[in-house]
Amino acid sequence: MSAVSSAVHVQSSALARLLEAPRYEVIPVNGIEEKVAALPRGASVTVTASPRHGIERTVDVSVRLAGRGYRVVPHLAARMIADRGQLERIVAHLEDAGIHEALVVGGDASQPAGGYADAGDLLDELGTLSHSLARIGVGGYPEGHPLIPEARLLEALRRKQRHADYIATQLCFDAEALVRWVRAMREAGIGLPVVVGLPGVVERRKLAEISLRTGVGASLRYLSKHGRQIATLARSRRFDPTPLARALAARAEEADLGIGGVHLFTFNQVEATEAWVRRASSG
Repeated sequence: MSAVSSAVHVQSSALARLLEAPRYEVIPVNGIEEKVAALPRGASVTVTASPRHGIERTVDVSVRLAGRGYRVVPHLAARMIADRGQLERIVAHLEDAGIHEALVVGGDASQPAGGYADAGDLLDELGTLSHSLARIGVGGYPEGHPLIPEARLLEALRRKQRHADYIATQLCFDAEALVRWVRAMREAGIGLPVVVGLPGVVERRKLAEISLRTGVGASLRYLSKHGRQIATLARSRRFDPTPLARALAARAEEADLGIGGVHLFTFNQVEATEAWVRRASSG
């Protein structure tokens, strides 16, 4: 085997390991269950929460997907949950459906529905409840947050890590920026494993349709923060995650970083993203 062939083989193997058990994030609009049917049974599906549809839509869709044999991870958006009673009802509903993992986020609601201003508040409340959530994830921002200074983000992660099992990052389009962020976290004493948020195979027309149905929701809001990504989309019909995924896969091999797996933002283009995963995993 030539040096070039050997390098390609190593890259392909690293990418296959990174994509071994991906999580597919979906937005709970009408018809999403049919789109998720493109995934094999047992696949991990995360379900977002939006102020337009409310937390109950997230829970209902999560329960139905769990009934179809998927490993479901609903987003519990702190600012969309009114009080302890509603939280207790939600976790009881999830337990009845056999859902034992959740991603706790602050949420996009401009005003909190109750006393939970951020994910840390909701995690503190969850810590006082009896529930069956065996794994809890929290969000991370490798390329920063437009409204929250970096120091505050790190302090929030320190607060949340005592209740959490891992960090799932927001979309990241720069492998080196991700590595710098992870190292900064480790230096700050945050040792949670990291699941990297990557874009799936995004088609511009479908992305626009989804954004309209969600009230210009999560899909465009993510991309609006990344001008370079918009430019890439403008030049092609679909975004190909392969180069970015390969770059991240190479860095994920560094054990001290604690990177374990990917969280794919499908923008409900589940079939195309799953097909890409299969192709990329097979080399």
